[in-house]
Amino acid sequence: MNPYARSAAVLLTAAALAAPAAEFHVAPGGNDAWSGRAAAPSADRTDGPFATPDRARDAARAAAAREPVTIRVHAGTYELAGPLRFGPEDSGSPQHPVVWAATGDGPAVISGGRRVAGLRAGADGRWTADLPEVRAGRRYFHQLFVDGRRAVRARIPNEGWLRTEGPLAAYPKDRAKTEKLPGIRHGFRFRPGDLKASWANPKDVNLFLYHSWTASLHWLDAIDEAAGTVRFANPCGWPVGWWENDQRYVVDNVREGLDAPGEWYLDRATGRLEYLPRPGEDPARTEVVAPVLGQLLVIDGDGAAGRTVHDVVFRGLSFRHADWAFSNRTGSVDGQAAVALRAAVELRGAHRVAFEGCEIAHVGTYAMELGPGCRSNRIERCHLHDLGAGGIKVGEFARQSTPSKSNTVAGVATPQLTMDGTGPRDTGHTTVDNCFIHDGGHVFPAGIGVIVGHSAFNAVTRNEISDFYYSAVSVGWVWGFGKSAAHNNRIEGNHLHHLGWGALSDMGGVYTLGPSPGTVVAHNHIHHVNAYSYGGWGLYTDEGSSDIVMENNLVHDTKSGGFHQHYGRGNIIRNNILAFSREAQVQRSREDLSNSVIFVRNLVYCDNDRILIRAWRNGDYHVNSNIYWTTAPSEPLFDNRDWNEWRATSGQDKDSRLADPGFVDAAARDFRLRPGSPAEQIGFRPVSLDGIGLYGDPAWVALPKAVKRPEFALPATAERSDKGIDDGFESTAAGAKAAAAQTAGEGGGAQARIVEGVAASGRRSLKFTDAAGLPASHCPMISYALNLRKGVARASFDVRMEPGAILWHEWRDAAHPYHAGPSIRIGAKGDVTAGKARIGTVPHGAWTRVEIAYPLGAASTGAYDLRITPAGGATIVHTNLPSATKEFRSFQWAGFISAATNPAVFHVDNVSISAAP
Repeated sequence: MNPYARSAAVLLTAAALAAPAAEFHVAPGGNDAWSGRAAAPSADRTDGPFATPDRARDAARAAAAREPVTIRVHAGTYELAGPLRFGPEDSGSPQHPVVWAATGDGPAVISGGRRVAGLRAGADGRWTADLPEVRAGRRYFHQLFVDGRRAVRARIPNEGWLRTEGPLAAYPKDRAKTEKLPGIRHGFRFRPGDLKASWANPKDVNLFLYHSWTASLHWLDAIDEAAGTVRFANPCGWPVGWWENDQRYVVDNVREGLDAPGEWYLDRATGRLEYLPRPGEDPARTEVVAPVLGQLLVIDGDGAAGRTVHDVVFRGLSFRHADWAFSNRTGSVDGQAAVALRAAVELRGAHRVAFEGCEIAHVGTYAMELGPGCRSNRIERCHLHDLGAGGIKVGEFARQSTPSKSNTVAGVATPQLTMDGTGPRDTGHTTVDNCFIHDGGHVFPAGIGVIVGHSAFNAVTRNEISDFYYSAVSVGWVWGFGKSAAHNNRIEGNHLHHLGWGALSDMGGVYTLGPSPGTVVAHNHIHHVNAYSYGGWGLYTDEGSSDIVMENNLVHDTKSGGFHQHYGRGNIIRNNILAFSREAQVQRSREDLSNSVIFVRNLVYCDNDRILIRAWRNGDYHVNSNIYWTTAPSEPLFDNRDWNEWRATSGQDKDSRLADPGFVDAAARDFRLRPGSPAEQIGFRPVSLDGIGLYGDPAWVALPKAVKRPEFALPATAERSDKGIDDGFESTAAGAKAAAAQTAGEGGGAQARIVEGVAASGRRSLKFTDAAGLPASHCPMISYALNLRKGVARASFDVRMEPGAILWHEWRDAAHPYHAGPSIRIGAKGDVTAGKARIGTVPHGAWTRVEIAYPLGAASTGAYDLRITPAGGATIVHTNLPSATKEFRSFQWAGFISAATNPAVFHVDNVSISAAP
């Protein structure tokens, strides 16, 4: 017996003591013409259990008006003809709820699927089945489950992504005018061979385009291979190319992509299903299920009208096999957290409805949604997994504060959401406790484990949430400081881990939006958060997040930081352990808006030098009584200031310490404190793992350990070289990126790659290729991460300019906003400028040597020396050239940028950067 069935059995034992007055049974061998009062058919088969949940619901509806009711659902699979719907007439009472309970003798599965019959193995190894109902247009499905595992719709490529060649129209210099570009959201240019006009059933092909924190779904209008363009039938939310030139995408449901075990394809025209089996699978012994319903259970009340569905309990049931589908192929399918999607189990106007020990699995959208007018509902000890999007949505995600056309019916204003959560339409007082929610985003990667929108007084506690491509928990749905209906929410005792997986960006283990007074994020264990580009944080207070307390959390092994505040007011971050973020530890991003935060009694521990980064200049914060430590050889930096300078110039951290906090074994991620830890001196309270995550039956608690996942590859700890750079590109293969630098802005024909046969010395150099119509003029580019703070910094490199090319070379520090030092450009005609001064020319088609020297630290004069030596020419020497900003004193970023706006080429070789007394 599985742990869910055991849990259900325990619950049923307790429920049996209540001795319900009316009891109905549902069993696979039942008959809807029988009374449903018996657990098994009678000997003469004239009476016995019902066959379907719908019939049991109807019988319970009639009986519930007179007496308490329990419906016993026996082990088996119940294939629904339509969603199982409950209305106000199906309610119980607080003293005697209507109880739907599995009998505990095996899984009781409420299924929206159908078994696929007639599968046969062909000589080529493919399994096929002909489905007349598909050919006749009565049925189509987008998912397939083989022996309880999600099969993969035939896709290209099998792993990773394809890359665009840029948008259909060139970006203007003013990106604000992008909206006026024709087709900017309706297609892109693609690389030769990636898309084919000859694909079978091209109107059924889906394309998923990855943006930053979203991925849009598209149907195809036309593929023009000669022009290298594809046009969508429906637009994306973000302009194509907004986040990166060579945007990522995959194509799905492509018959020609059916080439890997576990993939399948359904041909709408012929009705033929094809499947490539995994090793060991046999069509005679394999259960193949295709979903036919988009929803499995709908609790359909109306809180605004006072017609609620209330006092119903579901125990130990499994809800499986729900599809995703869109009847409108011209509308946008995009958006943060994929909140526009419906859920397999949907509640509206539900009060005191509970799910205990239930399972929701193998669905195409969210597992569960608690929509308008839902109050005091419970989801406890439930297992939500194999999800097309996210786990649980709580509240609404669009609201109007005043009556308008969109919230009136027949000219009568409907009740609106209130700020205090007491209105008839408000959703709140939800409990999500002791649930295992994992393995999501299979179709819509922006799905979130638990997301609370316009909703208050909810508790998300003691859950384990893992393996999503975006955030684990999200609270609030207001961007900025406007009125918010999200407040007094509690996120506590959760284990949140293995998030992002390098697929999306701008995420957090716990993510918040807008004002949320009374909201507490406490005693959570968050780890392994990895974004595609920027923004893999543990705790993340995004736009306008205000009046939130985050305390006693353990956060470690994130990409971008343990804590990040974009902007907000009055947030308190206290008594947390923030450790081993790869890029930086604590980030505050904006100072042009109100952005106050209290950061006290935290332990910050890392193996790089970036403690506080970005915006720490205006003093709209209080930072004190913290302990900071790094195991890196370089000194830790606080807003690009060393410890003493930070304390002296900011007035912060006067009672903080730069000291090893004395963890038992930080390298092994044992963050218990040894006796005598300096953390005692700042009043830090130890953070224990006790009380975090699942609890109860040992088999239930152990279930997450059975998950098998591939290696979670966080990037290497970001290191800035204090030794300098010596990069002649000889050890990197031709066609690769510069190994010692970070490359950005490729795509749309632009790139920076190693080439062979053109070099100032040796055999290789780095070739910059620019293109027209890129979203930004600083593409492509490479940069070196450095940490040179004392002595005289010297940089030298060889450059070979070609007609029309523009090289911009600049030094910067790590402040926010950064201070720039030496900054030179070699223009399209070979003209060299330093700042605004034109200082000479260099030839095209020949190598030129560039040398720069600048004193750092206290010796900085705000000026540098420049030497330019064209091949075979005289050296041009300029001294005391003014740096771009006089505040430049530390050298932490060196950039080589191709700044042309048309096709152009230049090469760079023999980059050397160092600092010496």
